[in-house]
Amino acid sequence: MRYLFGGTTDTAAETATGARLPNATGTVWSSGAADATQHTDLIDINGNPMSMLTADKNGMVPAFYGPDGARYLWVDFGSGRYMMLPTDTVTRLDEHVQGLDPHGDRSYALSLADRALPKAGGTVTAQEKQDWLTVRVTGDGIGTVYQLTDGTTAFTRLFNNGALHIDTMGAPTSLALGATAGGTFITAHPGRSTPATAGSVFTVAADGSVTSAGTVTATNIGKARVFSGATPPSNPQVGDVWVAYAE
Repeated sequence: MRYLFGGTTDTAAETATGARLPNATGTVWSSGAADATQHTDLIDINGNPMSMLTADKNGMVPAFYGPDGARYLWVDFGSGRYMMLPTDTVTRLDEHVQGLDPHGDRSYALSLADRALPKAGGTVTAQEKQDWLTVRVTGDGIGTVYQLTDGTTAFTRLFNNGALHIDTMGAPTSLALGATAGGTFITAHPGRSTPATAGSVFTVAADGSVTSAGTVTATNIGKARVFSGATPPSNPQVGDVWVAYAE
């Protein structure tokens, strides 16, 4: 990148006493030190290459482009070397500020997001033993730490006690896993899932016992029905089993 120098009211070819030097020829250097390097890779404002500077009839230094990457130059018209600063700094700053992604941080952030949250069909690479997700209680009063929601109703929910309530949109039966309230571990409901057994169609208690609101069918019991208590079943059928005991 070449920076623009000269062409302003403060860039003139002068003597040590300040007298202008019309049409004077000057050299360009890398610094003011004795071992500085002379720059000859210069370009005038019209794009023409040049190796030295030539002041105009008024002693002013016309605008020119310095060597690639040179931010500071020292010019010498016979009275010593004096630093010259770029004159297009404001223009470059405006272009930088108005750019869509001047620092590249937007592109970098998007590249991180693409790696962390891949699009459909993408894959995620994570380092071993690295924490990926931290959940917080939402403050809804019931300890929810994670919700899938349509913006109005929360469906599948994860609670801070480890319980998972699986609710679907529509008719399918919902399910609560790890819902320990009332001693239950798995509870299925025909409606919204809750930790309680009330209204459940199927329950597995923490002690392993199972309660079903409907008929339990298995290959080893066929259609047999099992009753217990002091009173026989009111509508006995073939295959029924009644275990009588006094209440």
